[in-house]
Amino acid sequence: MIYLIVFGFYVAFIIWTSIRSLRQAESMSDFTTGGHRMGLMLGIGTTTATWVSVASVMGVPGYLYSNGVSAIIGWVAGWFLATSLIPIVAYKIRRPATPARTFPEYIHLRFEPFRKVSHLRTIVGAIMFIGYFLFVHLQVVGFGIVFSTITGIDYKYAIFAFLIFLIFTSIGGFWSVAATDTLNTTLILVGIILGGGTVLAATGGWDNIVNNISATTSPTNIGGDEIPEGSMISPVGTFGLGALFAIFMSNAVGSIVSPHWVTRMLAPKNIKVAVMQIMGSVIVLTAIFIPLIIMGLGAKTLIPSLPADQSTDYIIPVIIQEYTPPLVGALTLVALCAAAVSSANSMLLHCATSVYYDVYLNVFSQKKLSEKKFNMNLRVGMFIIAVIAVISAITPPWFLAMGYTYVYGGFGAVFFAVVILGLYWKRMNRAGAYVSMLVGFFSYIAAHIAGATNPILIALAASLIGVLLTVFFTKKSPVEAYESYFEAEVSKSTKLTIDNVQNKSDTVVINDEDKKMHEFNTELIDFN
Repeated sequence: MIYLIVFGFYVAFIIWTSIRSLRQAESMSDFTTGGHRMGLMLGIGTTTATWVSVASVMGVPGYLYSNGVSAIIGWVAGWFLATSLIPIVAYKIRRPATPARTFPEYIHLRFEPFRKVSHLRTIVGAIMFIGYFLFVHLQVVGFGIVFSTITGIDYKYAIFAFLIFLIFTSIGGFWSVAATDTLNTTLILVGIILGGGTVLAATGGWDNIVNNISATTSPTNIGGDEIPEGSMISPVGTFGLGALFAIFMSNAVGSIVSPHWVTRMLAPKNIKVAVMQIMGSVIVLTAIFIPLIIMGLGAKTLIPSLPADQSTDYIIPVIIQEYTPPLVGALTLVALCAAAVSSANSMLLHCATSVYYDVYLNVFSQKKLSEKKFNMNLRVGMFIIAVIAVISAITPPWFLAMGYTYVYGGFGAVFFAVVILGLYWKRMNRAGAYVSMLVGFFSYIAAHIAGATNPILIALAASLIGVLLTVFFTKKSPVEAYESYFEAEVSKSTKLTIDNVQNKSDTVVINDEDKKMHEFNTELIDFN
């Protein structure tokens, strides 16, 4: 009963904060990036909550349970390295006085600023839709596992409860997501620390955990093969060095340039806040992951093997339910739900925005919509995507953390050059961007099909080689494409170019106050 009471309070608070956030999502810019006015504390809250997903709180402990400390190197170290390097992106992406409002809009501004319809933007939006749909799908799976544990409802029905959270936390756009994320961060921090402390006490301390995992040969599932003695304390575990390095590379490289992190850096009110919110998030994340590691490894001491048909993604809910006091257990399980909600609402926003704003309205730019109509259509799109994601999760995958690794690897292969080189190399141009993304995308898929040990490394190398060969044999980028990312003061033509790209979108989204159409300054900038 205590589980349901705590969960009920959480649901009520989520609905209340989401409805209140509706008032702040008035314009399209408010809906997508919070109007570029996000403060430090809210920024830390939403960044941390988006970072901590079901892959973090359930998938990684599951791999710790089955493979030992090697999971720390593959996932935790990879993600933390990426997070420590994200300020490099934040410093540049937030530099323009008028930042982009979405990741594909950044691509449009940086590589095709004189194109009325940017095909690069369309490609990016389509890839984002695929990647973030998979992310939402994985969050639904994680939520279903935890909600089923709390209520006893069959998993196939429990996942539909997730629609309530997705609807309410997304209806207010970025402000709604940020507000609920900050609450979720608090719950995750408190719940995971309490859960970790309880597991540590139940196992008899850290020394007992280390001694146990060093000597155990118990199979992951009852009836399975015994694991090699000492493998759980080995840096490479049962993965092997090549496979573990591939996991590390995918998580590290892919996370740095993932569109949702780049977009998060567009929301703060200035560069200083953008950089500081990442630094603050690392501190909070450290406090979360130490107990998670304790729970994942400690679970092997408390429950040597899981039932034959049970995935390791279930290990944390099982441990919490069996070994923690009711109130602590309730708070920790709600924290797991919060991790799923906090990532899913953000991913759902990116998923819907990419396909509607950056693909559909980019291609059919003649359509005229009010901001009210735009926001309504985007909410409808979110609901439809959420329903499809829930239905697709009825048969869950056998992995959570590895699912993230596959998507992050794809993002790294496709977006590394257009983000890092686009922000730090003036010579990076439109042709290079096309080659980078297309070569990276298809080589990553081909490497996976061929069974390559490290597909991200192969795709990244092919992409960068293609970029270098292309850039030096094609025209330089016009100054209007890169000036705002390299200079404090930009020329009048650059300001007009940025204004025309964004006003082109605003002819699609007419301001409700004056209902006036923005006109292109065709005398100075010619959209082809």
